[in-house]
Amino acid sequence: MLRLGALIAASALLLAASALAQEAQPTKPPPPTEQKPVEPAPDFVLTADVVHYDKERDLYEATGNVKIVQADGRTLTSDWALFNGTTRTGVASGNVVVVDAQNTVRAQFMAIDMNSTVSVGMNGTLDNPQPGVAVRGEVIQRTGIDTYRIENGTFSSCRCPPDSSRRPWEIQAKEADVELPGYATGHDLWFKAFGIPIFYTPWATFPVKSEKQTGFLLPSYKHTRRNGSEIDLPFFWNVADNISLMLTPQWVSRRGFQTTSTVEYLTETSSGKAGASVLPNDRAVQNSTDEFFSPNRWAYWWRHQQLLEDGTDVGVDLMSLSDNDMAFDFPRMLGRDLQHQRTLESAAWIDTSKLGIFASGMLAVDNDLQSPNDLDRDQFLLQQLPDLRAAVVPRQLFGLPIAASITTRYTDFTQNGGQKKTLFGFAPVKGQFFDTGTDGRFNAGEPQASGQFSSKVDANLDDFNNPAAETHTEGDGVFEEGELLADAGNRLDFYPKVELPMHLGIVQAFVESGLRETLYFPDVESDASRTMFTVRGDARADFGRNFVLGTLPLSHVIEPRIAFAGVFAPNQSDNPLFIPEPARIEPGLIDEDIRLVTDDPSDRVPDARLLQLQVSNRLYGPGRAEGSPPRLYGTFNFGTGYDWVQRAFTRVFAEADFRPSQNIDINFDGGYDPEKNHLEDLRMGVGWASDSGSNVRIGYRYNRDPVQVFEGFLARGPEFSGSREPANKIDQVNLQSYIVATSWLELFAEGYKSLESGGADGGRVGTVIRSTCKCWDLLFEIEKTARTNDTSVSFQFRLTGMGDQARLSDLDLRGRGPMGYP
Repeated sequence: MLRLGALIAASALLLAASALAQEAQPTKPPPPTEQKPVEPAPDFVLTADVVHYDKERDLYEATGNVKIVQADGRTLTSDWALFNGTTRTGVASGNVVVVDAQNTVRAQFMAIDMNSTVSVGMNGTLDNPQPGVAVRGEVIQRTGIDTYRIENGTFSSCRCPPDSSRRPWEIQAKEADVELPGYATGHDLWFKAFGIPIFYTPWATFPVKSEKQTGFLLPSYKHTRRNGSEIDLPFFWNVADNISLMLTPQWVSRRGFQTTSTVEYLTETSSGKAGASVLPNDRAVQNSTDEFFSPNRWAYWWRHQQLLEDGTDVGVDLMSLSDNDMAFDFPRMLGRDLQHQRTLESAAWIDTSKLGIFASGMLAVDNDLQSPNDLDRDQFLLQQLPDLRAAVVPRQLFGLPIAASITTRYTDFTQNGGQKKTLFGFAPVKGQFFDTGTDGRFNAGEPQASGQFSSKVDANLDDFNNPAAETHTEGDGVFEEGELLADAGNRLDFYPKVELPMHLGIVQAFVESGLRETLYFPDVESDASRTMFTVRGDARADFGRNFVLGTLPLSHVIEPRIAFAGVFAPNQSDNPLFIPEPARIEPGLIDEDIRLVTDDPSDRVPDARLLQLQVSNRLYGPGRAEGSPPRLYGTFNFGTGYDWVQRAFTRVFAEADFRPSQNIDINFDGGYDPEKNHLEDLRMGVGWASDSGSNVRIGYRYNRDPVQVFEGFLARGPEFSGSREPANKIDQVNLQSYIVATSWLELFAEGYKSLESGGADGGRVGTVIRSTCKCWDLLFEIEKTARTNDTSVSFQFRLTGMGDQARLSDLDLRGRGPMGYP
C-alpha cells in the first residue's frame, strides 16, 4: 500500500512536470543557472543547476545538484526534484538523500511532504550518525520525527562497503515499525548469517540503537581443569538510562548451576556497582574429603562512592565470600585478582577537607583468605571499628617563619571471636600474641600430610627447639608475621610537628621535629603509653644547562639532595600489640619517601638515624608540537645512605625512565648492597607502542631475598600447601604484548617465567578476530595460573549492536596493565 500511494503521488506530479516542461520550453535551450538560489518562501531555500518555475501552478522543477534546505535544518539533495509550493509536496529522484539532526535516508526515488516529517522512499537505506543499526528497505516511510515504517527491510550494525553482496549478519523483516534511536517491532523475521537463514520468528522487538538495550546476550564458553566446562547465558536489563542489571546464569559442569547478578548505576554525584552470586549444592565440595565448609556457596559485593558538598565524599566497599576457596574457584568474580590477596577487606569511609583541615572516618573488617576455612585467622584479625583521623596542614605561627602541623588518629580494635586467654593450652606472650610460628597454629592445630591432626607432631617443622625444623619461629618469644594476636582495645595517637623552611642562596631546605604520643587502652592488659621524638631534614638545589645534540636542543636539570630522618623511641616490647610492624619494608620505598621512617604507624617503631644522599637528573627537549611546553625525555636518579643504628651503608640504587620517542620507553630500577657486596634487586623493561595500537613490553625482575609470607599448610589442597623447596629468590622474565596484525586479526600474549628451579610461571595467549565490517568479533584465549596450577580455555563470540558482556569487556586488551606477580 505504501508503495502504491507513493507511485500515485509521483505520477500526478510527473504529469504536472510534463505540462510545465511543455509550457516553459524555450525556442533555444537557455544556459544552465549556476546554483542560483530560489526563495519562494522563508521556510526553505532551493539551489540547483537549472530551475523552472510555473507561477500559475506554483510548481518548481529543479535539475542537477538539487539542494533544498528547510528552516528546521532538514536537507534534501538529489539529481532532480519536482514540488508544489502551495501544498509543499513533491518528488525527487536520482541519489536522493534526506538528512536531519538525527537520521539519514538515501533512496533512488522519494515522495516528500515538506509541511510535515512524512516521506516515502523506494529502495533506500536508513542510517543514524551514531554507530547504531543500519536499515535497508524496498519502502521506507517516515511517519514522524524519529519513526519509520519499513517494508521488506533488513537490519544490521555491520558497516560493510556499499558494494558488499552479503553482510556477516542481519535481521530480515517483511514489515517493521522503527523508532530511532530505540526499538524496532517486526513481523515475519529471519536472522541470517552471510545470507543464510538461521532462525525464524513471526514477531519480535529488537534494539536499533547503540546504547545499552534489554535482552539476552550471546553465550560464552570456558573450560578449566578445576571447574570443567563453564557456559554463560547473560541477560541484560537496561533498567534506566543510569541503571543497568546483568543477570548471568551459568552451568559449571563439575559443580552445578550458579547465578550471578550485577547492578551498575551512575548519577551526577555518585556511582556504584553491586552484585551477588549463588552456587547451591556444589557437587565438587559435597564429594570432597578435604573441604570443610558448606556446599551452599555464595558471594556478594557493593562498591559505592558519593560526593557530598564542601569537599566531602563517602564510600562503601563491601565484599564477602562464603569460604576461602571461592577466591580460587572464581578468582575474578569480584573484579580483582583474589588469589594473591592475603585478606579481603570491607570498608565504609567518609573524607572531608576544608581550609587546610583534613578528616576521615572508616569502618574496616578483614577476612583471611590465605588459609583453609577451618584454619584461617578471621577471629584473630583486629578489625578497625572505627578508625578516625584528622590532620592540619603546616601553618605559620604568630607571623614567625616557623610552621606547625598536627595529625591524630583514634582506632577501636575488635576481634570477631573475642579475646582468648589460652589456645591449645598456651597463654599469649605478655597478653599480646600467641607464639604459634608463621603458620598461625600450635602443633595441635597443624595437619599432617594425611590431613589428620596430632598434638605431638610438628607437622609444619617450625618449632624453635626442633633441630630438624625448616624455620624456627614457634616458641621463639618474638612476634612473627602470621602469628595470632591476642588482645584488642583502643589506641589514640597524637603527632604534632613544627618545621622551619629556609632559603640559603640557591639551596632550599627545611628542618622538622615532632613529638609523638600514643595512648593504649587494651581490653585485657593494662593501659600503657608511648612517647617518641622524631626529626627530619631536607636540603636540595637545582642546576641546569642548555645544549644542542646534533640539531636537537636539550635542557639538563640536576638536583642534588641530602635528607635525614631520626626516631628516638623507648622500648615498646611491653606495650599492647594492635598494629604489628611489617616483616620487611622494601628499601626502595624508603629511598622514594624517607617519611616512612618517621611516620611509621606500627606499635613497634625502632630507633632510626638514617642519612640519604641522592642526585636526580631530568632531560627536557622540544614539545611534540610547535608552541607546546617542553617534553620530559627522561629521568635518572641515583643515591645511597648511611644507617647509624645498623652502622652500615644502605642500598645503593639507580633508577631511570627514558622516553626517546613517543613510541619507545626504557626503564630500570636496581639496588646494590654495599655491605654484602651483591645485587639486591632489579626491575627493568623496554616497551614499544605503535600508532595503530600494537604494543610490546619485555621486562625482567630480580629479588635476592624476597619476603616469605604465611601461606602454607600441609596436605590441604594446591591452594594452601606450602612447598618444601620455596624459591630463595625471584628471578623472572615478563612479557606483555598486543599486536594488531591486520584490520581483522589481533594477537595478544602476556605472562611471566621464572628462571629459578621450582619457580612459578603463568600467563595467557590468545587472538581476537574482527570482521572487516566491524560487526562481530571472536575471542579465543588460553590462560595458565600459577597459584592453583590450572589452565583454562575460553571462547566468546560477540555481535556488535546485539550486546556485550561487561565481564568480558577486555576484548580490546591493549589498555591492560602488566600481569601481577604470584
